[in-house]
Amino acid sequence: MKYMTIQEVQCIGDLTGFDERLNDLMNALLDLEDTDSAVEDPDLAATITDGVVDVQMIVEADDPADAMVKALCFLRSAIHSIGDATPGWETQRAVMHVAPADATDRLLADA
Repeated sequence: MKYMTIQEVQCIGDLTGFDERLNDLMNALLDLEDTDSAVEDPDLAATITDGVVDVQMIVEADDPADAMVKALCFLRSAIHSIGDATPGWETQRAVMHVAPADATDRLLADA
């Protein structure tokens, strides 16, 4: 089954050149997509001033938990491939949203 995943992560430290790092990260995500048929359509959005990045992708997996693990590993690989580190990022500054790809309205909350 295909799942839409959205990972919200926050980059810490000096944000000088953050926009260039985001370009590098997007290119790394696209490069990894070419090597992994279980992941498609990676995309990202960010708030440059505070270092918050939302990374979205479709992941084919057996269940939502497997989709989360796959998306987490995929993003971690992309971050490492551009020379950045990820110590504690998945527990200290991250949120993961997962829903069936054909029911992405479940990812939206009512205001």
